[in-house]
Amino acid sequence: MGKWMIRIILFTSVFVICYFAYNKVEISNGHVSAEVTSKKMPSNSVVISIKQLRLDSKALKHKQISVYYVPHPDDELLTYGVPIRNDLHTGKVVYLVLFTHGETSSIIKRLNHLVQPKLTPYKLGLARVKEFNRSSQDLGIDNNHKDIYDPRQLKAKMELIRKIALYFEQTFPHVTQNGLSRYDILPDHAITGMVLDQLYKEGKIKHKNIYASIYMSRFAEHRLTGKRIVPIDPRDKRIFNKAVLDYDRWDPKHGWYACGYLSVHNQFTSFLNHKYSILVKE
Repeated sequence: MGKWMIRIILFTSVFVICYFAYNKVEISNGHVSAEVTSKKMPSNSVVISIKQLRLDSKALKHKQISVYYVPHPDDELLTYGVPIRNDLHTGKVVYLVLFTHGETSSIIKRLNHLVQPKLTPYKLGLARVKEFNRSSQDLGIDNNHKDIYDPRQLKAKMELIRKIALYFEQTFPHVTQNGLSRYDILPDHAITGMVLDQLYKEGKIKHKNIYASIYMSRFAEHRLTGKRIVPIDPRDKRIFNKAVLDYDRWDPKHGWYACGYLSVHNQFTSFLNHKYSILVKE
C-alpha cells in the first residue's frame, strides 16, 4: 500500500507541474513576466506589484518612450495600431501595458457552440492573450516591452495604471502616456483617460495622448471626433493586414479561436478598409 501511495503522490505532482508549465507557455507566446498572469485567479487587490517592468533605465534614460495602456486584446491594433507604428518609425521605444485578458467577453457563448471541449473564461483569456501577443509582435513591439496584468476590480485597474504611469514618469524624462477617452462607453477604456487626465492635472505627468477607441470614433451614436492620425509609412499596410489575421486565425487544436474577429468583426473590417486613429482633445 505504501508503494502505491508514493506512486500516486509522484504522479499527481508531475501532473500539477506539467499543467502549470503548459499554462505558462500558453500565455507567454511573446515574453510576458507580469506576476498576476501566472495565477489562475487574478488579483482583486489594489496592491499590485509593478516590479516586473523590464525597461533598462540607464540604457533608455534619454530615449523617447511611448507607453500605451491597452484595456483588451485587439485595442493595441484597432485603436492604437497606427500611432504605435508611427512612434516606432520616429525612433521611440514603445511599451504596451495590457491590463485585462478579456475573459469576460460574451463571445464565449458562441465559441462553445463550435468547439469541444468547451472553453472556460480562463481558457478564453489565454486564447485572447495569445492573439494579443502575436499581433503586438507583428506590429513590431519588442517582446521585452510589454506586460500583461489582470486585476478584476475597476479600482485595482485604475491603481495599476496610476502606478505604472508614475513609474515611467519618474524613471524616464522623455515619456508620453497614451490612453483612451474618459467618455468611452466601456469602463475599461474610459479609466485609462480618467487616470491620465487626473495625473496631468496634478502635474505628475507631462505628456499624454488621448485616443478615441475605434468604436467611439466610427460606430457609436455620439461619436468622438479629433485629429485623424494616418500611417506615415504606406508600407505599414501589410503589417496591419498581417496583425488583423492574428485575430482571425481559426485553429482550435492549437488554441486559436479567432476571438477578436468573431467578437467585433465589423471593427476589423472597418480598420482593414480605413487605417487611421483619432486623437481627441478633452
